[in-house]
Amino acid sequence: MDRFEAELHAIALQGSPHYRVLRKLDRRPLYEWPLPDKVKIGVIVDTETTGLDPHENEIIELGMLRFAYTASGTILGPLAEFHSFREPSRPIPRHITQLTGITDEMVAGQRIDDDAVRDFVGSADLVIAHNAAFDRRFCERLNTVFIDKAWACSMSQVPWREEGVEGTKLFYVAYQQAFWFEGHRALDDCYALLELLEMPLPRSHAITMTTLLDAARRETRKIWAIGTPFEVKDRLRERGYRWNAGQDGRYRAWHREVDVDQVEAELCFLEDLDFPEIAPLVTAVDAYIRFSDRLF
Repeated sequence: MDRFEAELHAIALQGSPHYRVLRKLDRRPLYEWPLPDKVKIGVIVDTETTGLDPHENEIIELGMLRFAYTASGTILGPLAEFHSFREPSRPIPRHITQLTGITDEMVAGQRIDDDAVRDFVGSADLVIAHNAAFDRRFCERLNTVFIDKAWACSMSQVPWREEGVEGTKLFYVAYQQAFWFEGHRALDDCYALLELLEMPLPRSHAITMTTLLDAARRETRKIWAIGTPFEVKDRLRERGYRWNAGQDGRYRAWHREVDVDQVEAELCFLEDLDFPEIAPLVTAVDAYIRFSDRLF
């Protein structure tokens, strides 16, 4: 069956309430026209690593996709791509190979060129990752060019659940948006994320990139509930606090990120717990520090 015939079948199936059609993602060609004035440059980043801890584990694959967009969130198209393997200091764990398909043989003798990464990312106005809390911490250890960049997270800063998308994994969100792709390879994930950013959200019909930009530009506050006793942990968890064990050099405490106008209510909540030993600490958060280990 050729592509044209297959498309006719897909259109016919879409007309039935009993079927749902998923199309394989085709990578978009690079944007080759002159860029308009005041255009913004974004870089989508995806990493594959030997584990979850950036203090102990290492990047073994880095994929990046540079693209042009306007301040309002209209994406013009991809401009360039970057891909590189990196040999870690220890063998790749078996479960990582099973998950990613990356073997020790594939990365043997490979390294990520620092200057090439710096050149690729240097002009970016925004770096985007689907789980920036993971990727940013690894990337900042890989190359200092990532440290001073504004970052956004398409997983946590887009209200997927409010839009009727129950899962936030990239592959699942793509499925909900009616396409599929070869997952768990860095550059494939970058192109999939670019596709999602261009699409309207299922319920609000707002463009995903516009929604993400609004969230990334908003300054928030991190509330650290330092000194909270064990017996209030359930109340903190129910309110949206998360525990930090202090292994990353930050406070060993419960914390929550809120909008600026919610700070007073949050401090009142902590005061109403009626434990004098609780010492709240409020720190400012913006796109230049959000998702980084340097955030206190």
